[in-house]
Amino acid sequence: MHIHLGIEGVLPWALYLGMWVSFFLSMLWRPQIGLYILAFALPMQTGRYKLQPFLLGPQFVDLLILGVILGLLFKGRSIIESLPSNRILLFMALFLYLSLWEGAFFADAPLPIWITDPRFSNWKNYVEMFFLALLVASTLTTKKQVQTLIVVMCLSVLVVNRNYYSLLADRDLSHFSYDIRDAGLLGYAGVNGFAAFEAMFCVFLIGMLPFIKRITARLGILAVLVTGIYCLLFAFSRGGYIGFLVGIITVGLLKSRKYLVIAFLIIFSWQTLLPTAVQQRISMTTESSGSGQFDSSSEERLTLWRDALDMFERNPVTGTGFNTYEFMHRVGSYRDTHNYYLKVLAETGIVGMILFLLLLRMLFVSGWSLYRASDDPFWSAIATGFTALVVCGIVLNFFGDRWSYQQVDGYLWMLLGTVLRGQIEVNASAPEDSTPHALSASSDQAEHSLHVVVA
Repeated sequence: MHIHLGIEGVLPWALYLGMWVSFFLSMLWRPQIGLYILAFALPMQTGRYKLQPFLLGPQFVDLLILGVILGLLFKGRSIIESLPSNRILLFMALFLYLSLWEGAFFADAPLPIWITDPRFSNWKNYVEMFFLALLVASTLTTKKQVQTLIVVMCLSVLVVNRNYYSLLADRDLSHFSYDIRDAGLLGYAGVNGFAAFEAMFCVFLIGMLPFIKRITARLGILAVLVTGIYCLLFAFSRGGYIGFLVGIITVGLLKSRKYLVIAFLIIFSWQTLLPTAVQQRISMTTESSGSGQFDSSSEERLTLWRDALDMFERNPVTGTGFNTYEFMHRVGSYRDTHNYYLKVLAETGIVGMILFLLLLRMLFVSGWSLYRASDDPFWSAIATGFTALVVCGIVLNFFGDRWSYQQVDGYLWMLLGTVLRGQIEVNASAPEDSTPHALSASSDQAEHSLHVVVA
């Protein structure tokens, strides 16, 4: 039985009013309010659909970012802090815009000059996440503000998870079926995108947990983790499972060896520990006949991967242009290569792949260097969780595009902003004679340690 409270017609108007109130509060009072609202709303793509009919409703994210920027300007504060990461983010954004033009000529598509062009809009949404990271680093200037951001994220994830639980409540979870799967509030990111979101945020919280001593904070984190792991399990995403497992191993290597024990217990006992439906989903990777052949889903991925490699071989230097594969319809109805690295190769070639790997390196080193440099438990918790999240994300993108969706990756970039803020705070608290070099030295140590681990 569904209970109607009579608010269905009022809710869109309330959300629209809330959008404008948040904008003006950010601009005229406290810029961080816009970031808190964004953190709460980013994963809830289907909720934001209710704003589509209203003036500037589809530009909800853009509008709140503008409110934060104006708020900083009115207070005479810097919009972007001077950080080493700025260069790679700016260069990547410019390269991808030039690649948009290449794609327009290659595919005889509209010129990328306004948001009405879907390729330009996709580029804007992508690079907007870069800027969001820098905006977080500039706006949230105290530890308390960063803590508030994390709490808001946790509350948002609880809402997302509660919604997903309600969607599954009437479905038979005793065995696997494709009909069970659902993307929940993350909308067009798809169920695998939903699983990636859950895996990355759960890994982030697991990385934080060893540093959290307050019992109320630990209980809160555990509550989000329990609901998140439930959602991850019943999203039935094999890539999500692998990314989550690798993230746990990363936390074990960085901080607490007990997570290595948990990871290996899962690896060797999953047929006993996991629900039957999840076991069935994992076992579907190869045919049950014992022939060793991949199932139809895996075979389709292999076909897409071969097609992407063929595109790359034909245009190896700069590819066919950013966001072109989606509109080519090369393999049936598929619009994605189901491997983001192959998508980067096909669309932006060797040049784009080098830049993308440098971007991943920047993300990893940012977290790792803060972990090495900070003696503060809070910043160490942020750094550990973020580093594990990045490793988890690197793995997840082998199984599809888990990189281009704001509702999936928005938290990664906002959390990068908290890491960058942590670096600023560590530099500020370092001895005066070593302040300019504190994090660069730590970054060098991080790269050296990474080389040792790899060797």
